Amino acid sequence: MIQKKKIVVIGSNSFSGSNFINYSLSKKDNIIGISRSNEYNKVFLPYKSNKNLNKFKFYKLDINKNINKILDIIDNFKPEIIVNFSAQGEVRNSWNYPEQWYNTNCLSVVNLSNALVKRSFIKKYIAISTPEVYGSNKKKISESNSFYPSTPYAASKLAGDLHLITLFKKYNFPVIFTRSANVYGPFQQLYRIIPKTIISLKKNIKIKLHGKGKSKRSFIHIDDVISGVYKLITYGKNGEAYHISPTTRNISIYSLVKYICKIMDYDFNSSVKLVNENYGQDLAYILNSNKIRKIANWSDNISLENGIQDTIEWVNNNWQAIHIMSVDYQHKK
Repeated sequence: MIQKKKIVVIGSNSFSGSNFINYSLSKKDNIIGISRSNEYNKVFLPYKSNKNLNKFKFYKLDINKNINKILDIIDNFKPEIIVNFSAQGEVRNSWNYPEQWYNTNCLSVVNLSNALVKRSFIKKYIAISTPEVYGSNKKKISESNSFYPSTPYAASKLAGDLHLITLFKKYNFPVIFTRSANVYGPFQQLYRIIPKTIISLKKNIKIKLHGKGKSKRSFIHIDDVISGVYKLITYGKNGEAYHISPTTRNISIYSLVKYICKIMDYDFNSSVKLVNENYGQDLAYILNSNKIRKIANWSDNISLENGIQDTIEWVNNNWQAIHIMSVDYQHKK
């Protein structure tokens, strides 16, 4: 069991990455964060108010372009753990720029992991994957489900995962995969459905429901996800995947937005616009998370209702900064 943790977080500016850093700093771990952009506005970085922030150091480096510099930092720091949150993650735009999605989600993973195989000080490599590698499913998905991706995003993530599996088989590379339900909560990127809905309502902007909001998802609060990822550092078995998901119902995007309208006291019908969509989006998937519950004694603790209220409060408390920001996805090459 690893007691004193030294962790490198790749994709430290991401929603999940920044929350993982905040959680780990609360455990007094020593953290290095790496992202291709400068650190974001503190509205999106919960670790900025952590009392142990002196245990964190940030480097602006691009996993696609600065692999040697990243490896130099890793060699100097000698972390036991690497958690890779970096990804091109926006599904719709992966059809427009598939080569960029493969570059980040596959080729950069190949380049990094091939080099890390030779670093014996690495005890765990946590690969943050996605349930979209399974494609659309009406039944609960276990970790042994077959893969059937529907989009370039999902296929590119799967390609990176498959390479990591080959390294585990040949070199016993200590990779562990996590696949989570749809993550939400305070500090999330504004273009994601829950914060976008909240902000659009407050600004009286109509919310477009792509595919008429028919797709169903299970949503899980970021705090529950991060506690699961952190537990897998200790309890996860190398070469295996773990689902991090609530046991509660799936909910359609239509019903989700309608619920947010209700609790914020807005009329749903006048607040949304139903639009057709055809870009390979999975209509439904729900994950079986019994495995992590059993081996790591993990459980989700935050209901969707409480989590949405939590997110509304975050938006309201930071409205001065948030209200001038765009809620549209901003593509970065």
